Amino acid sequence: MSNTYRNAAGSIIAIYFFVSAIVLIKSSAKIMGVALAETIVLLIRDTTSAVFAGWISTALLHSSGAFDSIVVAFTSSGVMPLNLSVAAIIGAEMGTTVTPFLISVLEKLKGKGDNDSSFNVTMSHVLYNLFTLLIFYPLELFFGVFSSIAERGSHIFLRVSWLNAVPDLLDVITPWVKPLLTMIPPWSGLVIGGIMLLVALGAVEKYMTAIFSMPRSWNLIRSTFTKPKRAFIAGFLFTLLVPSTTVMVSLLVPLATSGVIKADYYILPYILGANIGTVFDVMIAALATGDPIGLGVWLVHLTINVIGAIIFMPILNPFSALTRKVASYVSKDPRTTLIITVLFHVIPASIILYYYLIR
Repeated sequence: MSNTYRNAAGSIIAIYFFVSAIVLIKSSAKIMGVALAETIVLLIRDTTSAVFAGWISTALLHSSGAFDSIVVAFTSSGVMPLNLSVAAIIGAEMGTTVTPFLISVLEKLKGKGDNDSSFNVTMSHVLYNLFTLLIFYPLELFFGVFSSIAERGSHIFLRVSWLNAVPDLLDVITPWVKPLLTMIPPWSGLVIGGIMLLVALGAVEKYMTAIFSMPRSWNLIRSTFTKPKRAFIAGFLFTLLVPSTTVMVSLLVPLATSGVIKADYYILPYILGANIGTVFDVMIAALATGDPIGLGVWLVHLTINVIGAIIFMPILNPFSALTRKVASYVSKDPRTTLIITVLFHVIPASIILYYYLIR
């Protein structure tokens, strides 16, 4: 019981520093203003470059919540255009697949357990996010669908009278931020805020995972893989408590390898639920800004995951069959596995480099 209380207290402290990091990043970005905006636009020039920047950045950070929260802070401070923010959010979903895939690769290198089962988990995650990227990216590129959702959502949030009070409340509970920014250059505030955000999110995941540690969590997760709806709800609830799709999907890899779970038919519903559950850490970041535009960006994050669930829940059988075939191909030999692993990083990095050097 004492460990449970300790982990709960650690989670609360981590959430405080997560919110503080958002306040620090937003305040630093506001001070930097035009200079920071020019740098962002130089690196991320349009919808395409923003999508792939979101992909590679999330892959490197191993956290879509961290990347999306930084995007929300930049957008609310006025240094990142709304359309680029929305595109980066879309690309970040693909970046979340990298860590679970790498874990499957490591499991294969160990040569233990059922490698096909572990790749079933990761390829379910990869293929779902790849297909949704192929759907949502053109909709944003050619029609600006999700930018429109963000703009309309922000107009709705403008009517929420208490929203403006959130930053004032946060200033009260983070009195050290403004004095700190008078003593350090604003770019240092961005760096410190980014590091603090990553550490805080990692701490939340650590403490909440400890609360639901093995064998309790493994038995609980295993019991969910009996019906699609149950798996969906479990993915949603678990990711509310441990705010990381990457962590919750990665947890399934050793479970599948060891044979604890075998029902690949229910892996996708779990992932769909986890994707929706993970939007709440970005919601906290958006609320911390107190800006309707920030909440509009969060609304895009929520929308793409809800639409994805609506599209894919009715086609679980054919999707599961496709996943098994792809997983078998990817895991058939080390060379193929290595090539796919490299492509995860090379594709988005090459496109961004092309935009930076050529265009």
